[in-house]
Amino acid sequence: MKKSYWLSALMLVALLGGCSKQDDESTTATQQQGSLPDDNVFSDQVKALEKAKGVQQTLDAAAAKQREVVNEQGQ
Repeated sequence: MKKSYWLSALMLVALLGGCSKQDDESTTATQQQGSLPDDNVFSDQVKALEKAKGVQQTLDAAAAKQREVVNEQGQ
């Protein structure tokens, strides 16, 4: 029982240690830019994701406006 407890605790610590933040300069520079370089293999996916975020914002704004209209009609 104690072995399994300590083994589980050790595995948890190892997993959390593996998720630590890297201090790599290239990673930090990319994070500061806010986007990936244009010449990477994921540029199409990044563009699609950014477009989807824009669509989501539009839908959220429309839903909020519709909620306001419904609330005004209900009062």
